[in-house]
Amino acid sequence: MMKRVCFVLLSFILVFALAGCSYKKKEKPSGSITAESTENTVSTEGKESAGESGFKAGTYTAQAEGKDGTIKVEVAVSESKIENITILESAETEGIGDTAMESLTKDILSKQSIGLDAVSGATETSEAFLEAVEDALTQAGGDINTLKSTVAKENEGKVVNLEADVVVIGAGGAGVAAAVTSAEHGAKVIVLEKTAIPGGTTANGGGFFAADSAKARKLGDDPVDTDYIFKEWMEEMDWLADASLVKQFLELSHTTADWLEAHGVVFHKTEEAVQQSHEEGTNGYHKYDDYTKTSSQLGAMLDKIVSDYGAKVYYETPADSLIVEDDKVTGVTANAEDGSKLQIKAKSVIIATGGFVGNSEMVKNALNGVTVNAAGYNSNTGDGINMAWDIGAASRGLSAMVAHTFSVEGNDKIEGDYEYMELYQATTSVAYVPLIPWVNASGVRFANEDIVYDRALSSNSVISQGNFAYFLYNEKLLKTLETKGAGAAGMSEKIAMGPMPEITPIDSGWSKLTEIVDKMVEGGYVVKADTVEALAEKLGMDKVTLKDTMDKYNEDAKKGVDTLYGKDGQHMYQMSEGPYYAFKVSVNNLCTVGGIRIDSNFEVVQDDPENGYTSIKNLYAAGADAGGIYSDHYAHTIEGAAQGWAYNSGRLAGANATENALGSQIDLFKE
Repeated sequence: MMKRVCFVLLSFILVFALAGCSYKKKEKPSGSITAESTENTVSTEGKESAGESGFKAGTYTAQAEGKDGTIKVEVAVSESKIENITILESAETEGIGDTAMESLTKDILSKQSIGLDAVSGATETSEAFLEAVEDALTQAGGDINTLKSTVAKENEGKVVNLEADVVVIGAGGAGVAAAVTSAEHGAKVIVLEKTAIPGGTTANGGGFFAADSAKARKLGDDPVDTDYIFKEWMEEMDWLADASLVKQFLELSHTTADWLEAHGVVFHKTEEAVQQSHEEGTNGYHKYDDYTKTSSQLGAMLDKIVSDYGAKVYYETPADSLIVEDDKVTGVTANAEDGSKLQIKAKSVIIATGGFVGNSEMVKNALNGVTVNAAGYNSNTGDGINMAWDIGAASRGLSAMVAHTFSVEGNDKIEGDYEYMELYQATTSVAYVPLIPWVNASGVRFANEDIVYDRALSSNSVISQGNFAYFLYNEKLLKTLETKGAGAAGMSEKIAMGPMPEITPIDSGWSKLTEIVDKMVEGGYVVKADTVEALAEKLGMDKVTLKDTMDKYNEDAKKGVDTLYGKDGQHMYQMSEGPYYAFKVSVNNLCTVGGIRIDSNFEVVQDDPENGYTSIKNLYAAGADAGGIYSDHYAHTIEGAAQGWAYNSGRLAGANATENALGSQIDLFKE
């Protein structure tokens, strides 16, 4: 069987624990717009597109390449109608890709048209699915031009006026936490979600930081000392973070895990840190029991505030602008799934749209021109941040990102009759071995390679050198890994990745490693040369520079001492003989964690530092859209910081927005 590994997907699944969500889009989502609430109805009786096409009745199969693999469909047609669509094969993400295809299938059959928009949050899957269906209909003799004619949406052109105490833009972890907090404290809530399902970046994560929980106490763990973490955090950030926000996040995290458990989120407290570099005494990592269920669990939280408190949730309904009157935000406009335009009057608006990992230009600008691989929830394109900026909001912490894994060039290009881990080790694990020297495009070694045990630090180090770096091997080391394992070459501790407990086997060989690496060389993805000078020439480096780098490295390795950066001497593997191999490595960006400047009440502020940043009344931000707890980088003080911040900032923003809307007093720290 031919197998292929795509590391961009793997990093998403195995490191940030990509959620195979099971939450399904409802037939009529809570908050669906009804005819009674609209005007100027546009008739959209189904066009008989297929009938005009003159199909040859039968069943046809076709396929196309989706985001994660082949999508194969079977389409049954009569002479005048598309009768049925069956998905025969798909590797698309559960709960995201399959939900999109189910939605499109329903629309194709009801409208007898393939002139449909892609489902937000699953664009690649949607386009591939529609391509496969089009191919099948072409085989059936259908008039494709007619079939692709755009069908007007049900309520195209309508304007719908709504009111709420609190509008939450985004239904990820921060948005859900904000909406639930607001509804449970008496606010009339409307939630707007761009995609077809809840969860966002949070549903792609493995777990979150919490200082205390019933789960932790059951293990016998004392609460994490958040005063100590606060001190370490602020020192790491050189006090460029907002101390008030950091303090509130850490203090509320004593209760948030139990709050989430009470609301149906299922997780366990880890007994030790997942990444080896994290200190003892800072482990508050709470890992989801099944990361594929996070979306459905967050969806259930929204369902409950709909049923219990009359909240309304609109999926596939992206907000597009804030309504401002007399220098205050008074509402938001959005484009509903059915084609109508929502104009929502609100006393408070919370922005929680998940950051801008999917906006490559914004990311590049934030990193001063450096490009990284977008491996996060790519429908997060900075919508909320840009809406706030459009009305004069200040920015903060844009360069702070969860750059968290490596991608080896060519990792998704190698095919063959290999076991999964054989491919993975040769195309991915090779980037996680601390024995090798890392050099930049000039041939200069730039890091203590032991930081590979911390994915944030190691990723940051590569970003500091530009778009990529080269990780160097020689043939002897590759053969040692293949026959004996990394321990035989001196690697002292394994590396885990997501649900895989060991991706760099210490005591066993890496089967077929050199064979697969040779294929990467043949494909032009890995550069091989007999000498260091020849390797430098092929890489476009100065020969003397790379030669000096390797001479220094090998001299230190012979002595077992890294005189340059202080790496563990056991990890200084001597590579004084060729052939040599250069693996080109770039960084995967799982999410951004900065954007809009907020004050200590989570209210968005104006871009007026000369006035001390005055607030924009009635507008709040949380989660990845809200800058302030980082300086210019993601913190490595604790594990699960981004998700912990999402939940805690969501709760705090929800409380503050509700106080503003209702004139009430809410103290989450005493509840």
